[in-house]
Amino acid sequence: MEGLGLAKRNLVEKIITDVWKTSPQQKVFTYNELLYVIQELLDQEGTKYLQDTDGKRSGHFSVFRSFVELLLYRNMANYDSMVLITSAKGGGKSSAAIMMAKYHCKLLGITFNPERHIAYNNADVMNKIDTLNKFEPIICDEAVRFVSSEDWAKKSTKELKKRLAQVRTKHLLFILCFPLKIYKLEKNFLEAFTNYWIDLYGRGVGAVFVKDNNPVHDTWRLKDFLRLSAYTEFTPKSTIEKELKKHPNYWQRIIFPRPSDALYNQYLNVRELNVYDDANILSTVGKEDIHTALLILALRDIMLHDSTLTMNRILLHISNEYSIKLSKKVIQDRIEDSKQLVLKIRDKTIDFGMAEQENSL
Repeated sequence: MEGLGLAKRNLVEKIITDVWKTSPQQKVFTYNELLYVIQELLDQEGTKYLQDTDGKRSGHFSVFRSFVELLLYRNMANYDSMVLITSAKGGGKSSAAIMMAKYHCKLLGITFNPERHIAYNNADVMNKIDTLNKFEPIICDEAVRFVSSEDWAKKSTKELKKRLAQVRTKHLLFILCFPLKIYKLEKNFLEAFTNYWIDLYGRGVGAVFVKDNNPVHDTWRLKDFLRLSAYTEFTPKSTIEKELKKHPNYWQRIIFPRPSDALYNQYLNVRELNVYDDANILSTVGKEDIHTALLILALRDIMLHDSTLTMNRILLHISNEYSIKLSKKVIQDRIEDSKQLVLKIRDKTIDFGMAEQENSL
């Protein structure tokens, strides 16, 4: 590994320790394992997906790269950055956010991790604000769940706004994925926190808008959009771009690289673990589901405090008593599922209780 350089050697070592829980010095690698490390190295370096080695496409994502670099340099210069990404459902918001965060992490010399860098509710965002290191990214996927104007009175939303106002010393990069019209975004997030707005008018293609700093103007000059011609999903992209350029806050067009299948599957796994943030799914949860989740979490808590009760002992007990074999992953998935459900129910109960209290005053 001498010829790889320090950054790539560190990346290879991280891949090996994450996958096989060992160090390069302690393992003899098979041919297939070496192929796996090389593929992961290419993926995490971004060579395949940022097209850095393709001469014909070298400038295709130049605006994307320059924009992400600007966000990092901006934060390092003692500013804060929040990027809002809007589009219709299925318009590629999450993919764009993932690639921004991935390249941002690459610039920091770290690996993008969907579980570490993506949040689905207020509590998760606040937890990541506390635990992430300086300059790291936070993707607020499906941000409609906690920054919508309809939720402005929620206790958890008010708490999040306070934390965002106080977190300047860490200079984290916030990326919001919002599936509604921009005027549906809670006003403080739009006016005070959002620095750049990317509206995707095609999959992987969007317009970057910047704030109007004139103190008497509407920050985003939303009324000026009324002067532009209408367009639909069938309107040629060149026509849409020509119209959007007429807006005074328009900055530039941006094209996003596509996430690899492996990375996107990682994202889907994280999203699946946050399934109870979906109102449709949550509405099907009954008391029995909640009671089962509480019992599972109680068992987890006992395991944490009783060193004699381990996961292996539980699996052995199930196998011996009921002749059914389970894997550790099955148990861990059920524990995580229970945790997400209980946290969501608790948050809803707190917000409902606060609303009742305010109504009684």
